[in-house]
Amino acid sequence: MSATTTTHTTPTAAGHDVLDHFAGGAPEVTRLRGLRPELVGLEQRAYDELFHPRSSPGTGVSAAERAATALAVAVDHRRAPAVAHYRALLTEAAQDPGPADRIVARAPLDGYAPPRTAAAVAHARRLTRAPAEARLDALRVAGFTDQQIVTLSQAAAFAHHQMQLAAGLQLLATGESGTGTDPGAPSATVAGGPQFTTGVLTWRPAVRPLAREELTEAHRTALAGKRPDSPYFRTLGHDLGILAVRTAIDLAAFTAEGGLPRAERELAATAVSLHSGCVYCVSVHARRAAQLHGDPEPLDRLLKYGSTAVLGRRWKLIVRLAAGLAPVPATAADADVQALRELGVSELALVDLVHCAAFFGWANRLMLSLGTVDGEAG
Repeated sequence: MSATTTTHTTPTAAGHDVLDHFAGGAPEVTRLRGLRPELVGLEQRAYDELFHPRSSPGTGVSAAERAATALAVAVDHRRAPAVAHYRALLTEAAQDPGPADRIVARAPLDGYAPPRTAAAVAHARRLTRAPAEARLDALRVAGFTDQQIVTLSQAAAFAHHQMQLAAGLQLLATGESGTGTDPGAPSATVAGGPQFTTGVLTWRPAVRPLAREELTEAHRTALAGKRPDSPYFRTLGHDLGILAVRTAIDLAAFTAEGGLPRAERELAATAVSLHSGCVYCVSVHARRAAQLHGDPEPLDRLLKYGSTAVLGRRWKLIVRLAAGLAPVPATAADADVQALRELGVSELALVDLVHCAAFFGWANRLMLSLGTVDGEAG
């Protein structure tokens, strides 16, 4: 089914696993996901929190605005099951198939959908395709508050994460990512440059973060293992429901025992962040990778030269596969998966790599759209 089909399906009910469906529904996808069972439940909880919200409906972002945002992301990723799902979800929420039809056709929404929905879709498209260029002015003009901007950005960034995760899991399971790209084509590359550093940078929020005194015990619980006083997490604190699940996904993906070594999980995060152009994310995660690896030189070379850096075959392939999940749609190739398997990389480690790469598609888009980097390397 192409992304422009007019077939409609009933929206998946809350509690039903959508990611298996988005990844093609093959039993092998379910089996691979089961290697990290905690993440199976957490991914579904994040979806339910954003698209069937119970604990955070009060942010004021409507069901139609959320569904329209996710549909725009799915269309750009050319992921047919997700397009059909979010199309049906939007049609149900709007009680009108018109806006969904126009999003799928990439037609203008002016006059065919409320101004807020049109602004949300425009923001989702920019955040998906060019996250470093995403700006918040049009959302504010359309009437979105700071709190609502955070929820909407979470919805768009999470949907992008779902598409990357589905592509990676389907690639591991079947040899094809399900995006319609040539499976024999080379995977994506990343460029380094002088803007990237392992030094300490400062992130400045573009929306008002919660003041420290506004943080509740629930916020601190949601950020267990993180720095709750940081401006970034206080910004995300505007939507406590998705913040709690997102933090749990982060920790489960990056700290679970076994599988891909911690340094290589951080390497995957660095590769995706280089592709996204998230200078701040690169600085944090390249620094962590260097610390965990015990030698900063390979990371310094990666940041300077990108995909042409001399890293050793295993790290080179990890960077290539992670970077291949970052484009829209994903270009990751089965040849890279097979090469890693030939090096002895286990199924569990490959699943970890996909989860970490996909998580940073989400993280980069929040970091880039909700604030800016200000400061020199320290």
